[in-house]
Amino acid sequence: MDSWLLLFLQDHVRNGFLTPVMIFITTLGNKGLIWLLILAALLMKRQTRWFGFLALMAFLLNAGLAEIFLKHAIMRPRPFWAIADLTPLVPLPLTYSFPSVHTVSSFSVAFILWRSPWGIWKKGCMLLAASMAFSRLYVGVHYPSDVAAGVLLAWLGSRMVWMLGTHWLRARS
Repeated sequence: MDSWLLLFLQDHVRNGFLTPVMIFITTLGNKGLIWLLILAALLMKRQTRWFGFLALMAFLLNAGLAEIFLKHAIMRPRPFWAIADLTPLVPLPLTYSFPSVHTVSSFSVAFILWRSPWGIWKKGCMLLAASMAFSRLYVGVHYPSDVAAGVLLAWLGSRMVWMLGTHWLRARS
């Protein structure tokens, strides 16, 4: 199913308009840079600092777990090595495939900010996270299951960070 979906995207969804957009979006996620910039912006303002701090903790925990532990424990090869007809659209990543750290990083921030009262942050970050996850499939560097696992890991880790953070905050009150 993973291979079929990637080939379907390549053969039926890729097009001249969407390709540069998806390459741009996926590049924004390299090294988590866009998320670190968003987190820096949140941490600078007093009224957004708490959410920025929790999002940073979720980002570091989840991305660190995915990149340092899970990728090396599972060692799943990238799809372009296993699917002969798949053509990646970006420079070939050198790390393993499972899970998608772009997806983990994106949704770690988005899931925390989804709880914020600021509609633009909530919706914008969730849309960017979903676009980033889809872009990893579109450009051919992750399997759908890598992306799904990334969303699940981000949700679990972000939920834990949220629960611990709010518990700590209540204990201080």
